[in-house]
Amino acid sequence: MPLLEKFSLKGGSKVTTGAYQQSDPLPEYTGLASNCYSSPPAYSDHARPESPTAHAPVLPPAATVDYELDAAFSSLNLSKDSALFPDADQCLAHLKLLSTFHALKEDIGYTDGLFGLWDARCEPVKNRDEALAHMREKRWALYVARAVERFEEWWVKVLCNMEPGQRLEGKQMNLKEPKFTEFTTNGRAKQWTLAMLPPIDVLMVWHSFMLNPRSYLEDCIRYGLKDLWAAGMPWPAVNEAIDNTFNYSVPVEAERRFTSATGHHWDNARDSLIKSLDCPRCSQTLDVPWTTYCSNEKMSLREISEMSGRGYGDRDFSCACSRCSAIVNHDFLRVGKFKRDVENVIMRDWPLGGTILSPSTGNPDSFDEDELFFNTFPNRLFQVALRAPVLELVESEAPAMNDVEKLIEKAIADKAIIKAVNARSVFENGVPHRLERLATRKMMTRYSQNTSIFALELGGAVVRQSVFVDKMYGIDWLHSPAAQATMNRLLMKYSRFIQIIATYSSRVVVPTLDIDLAWHTHQLSPMSYHDYTTTRCRKFIDHDDKIDEDTLSKNFEWTSETYEKMFGEVYSECTSWYCEAIRSKYLSGKLFGTSKQEKALSNFYESGGANVCRPGNSVHISSQSAVSMADDIRDMIARMSRKRHDREIEKAYTKAYNRAKAKGRAIPDKNEYYQGAWGYPYLMYGPYMTLGMMGGVDYTGDPCIAAIGAGTPGNCALGTFGPGVSNIPGGAVAGCGGCGGGCGGGCGGGGGCGGGGS
Repeated sequence: MPLLEKFSLKGGSKVTTGAYQQSDPLPEYTGLASNCYSSPPAYSDHARPESPTAHAPVLPPAATVDYELDAAFSSLNLSKDSALFPDADQCLAHLKLLSTFHALKEDIGYTDGLFGLWDARCEPVKNRDEALAHMREKRWALYVARAVERFEEWWVKVLCNMEPGQRLEGKQMNLKEPKFTEFTTNGRAKQWTLAMLPPIDVLMVWHSFMLNPRSYLEDCIRYGLKDLWAAGMPWPAVNEAIDNTFNYSVPVEAERRFTSATGHHWDNARDSLIKSLDCPRCSQTLDVPWTTYCSNEKMSLREISEMSGRGYGDRDFSCACSRCSAIVNHDFLRVGKFKRDVENVIMRDWPLGGTILSPSTGNPDSFDEDELFFNTFPNRLFQVALRAPVLELVESEAPAMNDVEKLIEKAIADKAIIKAVNARSVFENGVPHRLERLATRKMMTRYSQNTSIFALELGGAVVRQSVFVDKMYGIDWLHSPAAQATMNRLLMKYSRFIQIIATYSSRVVVPTLDIDLAWHTHQLSPMSYHDYTTTRCRKFIDHDDKIDEDTLSKNFEWTSETYEKMFGEVYSECTSWYCEAIRSKYLSGKLFGTSKQEKALSNFYESGGANVCRPGNSVHISSQSAVSMADDIRDMIARMSRKRHDREIEKAYTKAYNRAKAKGRAIPDKNEYYQGAWGYPYLMYGPYMTLGMMGGVDYTGDPCIAAIGAGTPGNCALGTFGPGVSNIPGGAVAGCGGCGGGCGGGCGGGGGCGGGGS
């Protein structure tokens, strides 16, 4: 039997080694946060799903399901005015939207020939199954890249015309004008109709954008979109547009409005395969293909395997300008974007990205005079000292953002330049303040791996968020007979999660999947989320989606222990070997323990909850934010730390194994394979690891990698590091929203971690 015949498309389900066996009946709801279903049936060799629900769990007859879903969805009470805290109906509407995104991804990935990418190209490859999985991921990668471009057009030509907003100017920040300081309270949410909704791919990008709260707030402030920020996701309209088979349907008027305003087709797949862009050097319009992969009739096995191409949507994009002969690639386009923003800060006083919000609170209204001065240092640096070098950079050969970093390094090391930039006697020594260097690092994260007009690279945000989408599809709460009760329980866990963040403001707090659903739902109402977190935590809690794998794991251990100490319940209701090992690390080791954590664990097993929370589809650590670090000296240190951490986890697993054996419980094997992206198997050696995206070779920037270290591509200038220079505690996680989340190839949203700030 071919390998892929043995695996279903169901996210996270365990892979069997023989013919499909009839699944057990659905378990009864036990009051736990998840209802775990049996493994779905296998699918035929490389077949495309017939429908989004073709590989759903074993369920009652279709007519019954349709009726129940219709009844459940029609009874959702979605208020047009956002409440301070989300409710169960909002969470269910969110799950409905996520299921629509999942169906969309499968439809795109399995459409043979889409964008000229044919499955037949994979026939000569030795590992045909893996090549097919990459081919499907490549289609999805191109679709997402095109969706981001379409969203940018919709933002500029539709959203920016929906309210009389104007671009933020630096003088408004310096004078603390109400337009800036009162932005988070002045917005008035407009009511959306079905005719106002964008295409599903654009909606998907918007959804991921909002899941980066500080970046979304920053860009709404920059473009003067206070009413848009106040409105958030228009749940009543979105819910009405999606039927019980997760088809997205809007009136013809919506299609007509979008097409007329943007010039794009309503359907992403029907848009042109040619991308028009301007040469960053001479402004000549260039027409380039979205991909050149599969464009040659004769391709080497290496070309097929590596999915290489020279189109705009390919990692190795390159074309020669017909006028000035410049070689235009992604690096050059990033420099071009930065040059435009520097021109705007000089000519129009439009602040650079990353210099808008307070680094300590994430708000526009909490700057004291010194903090505002420090935070706007990058604007002054380029206005006074670096305007000419940056504008001339596009004339050099093969310009890249590393060249900008070198300019910053040189300027920061020059005391005369710093004195001229700051022009204040307190800075007579010409040494930049720690917060000024931090502000420069934060600013650079907005540009290093980002060609868009936004604060982050939205393609990577969508890709990492799709991992969470797959997890939610795998757990399948929508078909649970106790869905409302499950939503209420995870909302309670989420409120406790925020309580931990408020109590331990300097720690990284890592969510489980159920908490992440509630957290994401809340973030889709930006004003409500802002007011709630600011009131309870005294800062606007950010949601970082790029955390080093081992940092994520270590802080998940701390979060689990803290939660169980504070609330007397198991944090991660999952029986994977990893979660069992994490729990065992903070237990006494005695067979009959009496601590809160031991009592909570005993209740978890004795209640029967552990029996229905199978490793493949339980609410364990939310790991879509996990990334690997790019190579440099710090990575060597990280590898040493990882080895030590792995030894600790191995020791804890042995402890958990012995404890389970003594109590007569089974513990999952560490060598079990689970079905991952496009049905391709992965070894669940650690659910905190980067997974689900087939690596980054199919993307223009690797969503699985974050750069670290001074001078590393996609990171920060050397002069912005040094003694006394670091993120404000918790900064890249949920505090300053600063320098971690934006670094690396392809930044963005999806799950993440909460943490403190200053």
